[in-house]
This record gives sequence, C-alpha cells and structure tokens, in this order.
Amino acid sequence: MISSSATPAELIGAYRDGAAILREAVSELDADALRARPIAGKMSSLEVLCHIVDSDQFMCDRVKRTIATTNPTLMGVESADYPEPLSYHRRDPELDLRLLEVQREQLAADLVRLSPETWARTAEHSENGTQTLQEVFHHAVEHLEGHVLTIAEKRAALGL
Repeated sequence: MISSSATPAELIGAYRDGAAILREAVSELDADALRARPIAGKMSSLEVLCHIVDSDQFMCDRVKRTIATTNPTLMGVESADYPEPLSYHRRDPELDLRLLEVQREQLAADLVRLSPETWARTAEHSENGTQTLQEVFHHAVEHLEGHVLTIAEKRAALGL
C-alpha cells in the first residue's frame, strides 16, 4: 500500500500503474474463475474489477472538482449496491480494464501539470470531512491497491 506521506509525483506514478496491476491480478482467470465466489460473502474477482472501475470514475470526478471548484462537496457513494443492478457478472472485463487504463492515463496527464499549491486545495467529503486534493487522490490510489489484494486472496482460495 502506498504511504500516506507519498509525494504527488509518487501518487501519480502509482495511480498510473494501477491499471496494469489490476490487469495482472486478473490475468489467466477464465470466465468461471472470474465469476467464482471462493470466499463466502465476498464479491467475485469480476465484481471487484467492476467495482474498482466504477469507483475510479467517482474518484476522477472528485479529484477534478477539487481542482476546479472552491471547496466542493464530495458525496460518499454506496457502490456495494451496484453489482446486481449493473449486472457485473455480464460485463466484459477487457472493456472495463481498457476504460480504467484510459481514464487513469488522462487524469494522470492533468495532474502532472498542477502547481504544488493546488495539492492543498480542499473539499468537504460527506463521510470523511475536510480533505485536501492530495488526500482525495491518495484514497483513489489506495482503493485499487486494497482491492487487488482481495483478488489475490480469491486466486489463492481457488488454488491458482
């Protein structure tokens, strides 16, 4: 997991690398393995992948609004409700991975152009209170990293 004291450049690098890390985490999982729930009460690897991609869209918006507007309100999202209504098990994992790659490449390109003082801009998160841009962005990086670990647990439970 990336350190909470990581610099903006380190965060951007880790964010940019995240899509490749996720792609590697699900590599060589066939359709059945992607949809399996080897750990009772937990999402499948495909559901985790889709959750990461959908959550990343929220996080991109949060980062951009924190950069572009004065102290925006960032609403918490209960994305645990998404898998069934959005038919995660019917989604194309390759399409989701490509979306994540492009999304992260585009945001990273914007972030490398920021001035140092921009990283101190603040937003009000509905659940976490006042956060700086750096804290909002750190969460985006850490979110993927944490979920990739759960995919590794699923692979191990499947004996892969």
